Amino acid sequence: MATNTDYKSASKALDEVLAKLQKPDIQVDEAVKLYEEGLRLIKQCETHLTEAENKIEQLTLQAGAPG
Repeated sequence: MATNTDYKSASKALDEVLAKLQKPDIQVDEAVKLYEEGLRLIKQCETHLTEAENKIEQLTLQAGAPG
């Protein structure tokens, strides 16, 4: 599966993985691969969100700092 470089792409790919995992006829080996891919995508999304949160905190501190 492709490597995603932004939050929107990673989130969309995660949605696709989840949809595939919900199919009743999925084979065990494919489910394991999809599960691993899902974990990777979750970590990627969490990283993006953490980076965004840190940037917002920095901007907030800069805006509140005396000039």
